[in-house]
Amino acid sequence: MNSLDTNLLVYAANSAAPEHAKALEIVNAMLAHPTEWILADQVLFEFYKALRHPRILQRPRSAAQAAAHVRFLREQSGVLCCSCGTSLFTEVLAQLENPRFPYQRTHDAILGATLCREGVKVFYTRNEKDFADSGIPKVINPID
Repeated sequence: MNSLDTNLLVYAANSAAPEHAKALEIVNAMLAHPTEWILADQVLFEFYKALRHPRILQRPRSAAQAAAHVRFLREQSGVLCCSCGTSLFTEVLAQLENPRFPYQRTHDAILGATLCREGVKVFYTRNEKDFADSGIPKVINPID
């Protein structure tokens, strides 16, 4: 099972980004073989927020346009979806209560735990170091 991070969806949606072509290649691979991929709801909601953000996109999407992107990925693309759920709360909280855990990586820890539970073996992200200890066997930066 494969998955990807929000940053790749954002680069793929932004044709002005230098990372666009490589990110679009990964997204197209996901759409070509949707049953081999899973997206966390957390990623989809982060993607919605990024699509609306004027500092991320020169031409931010409207609420309806951003929601349509998310709805397509969640309900029409054929890609599997998952969410954190309450069963991971104790596991993630144990990681967060470690005094050496960097609070800036809270969302990454939740995403990593969610995807591990779903059997993700390959995760594509621009931020490899943030997922190095996530438990996901292979973390790939397809941009650099």
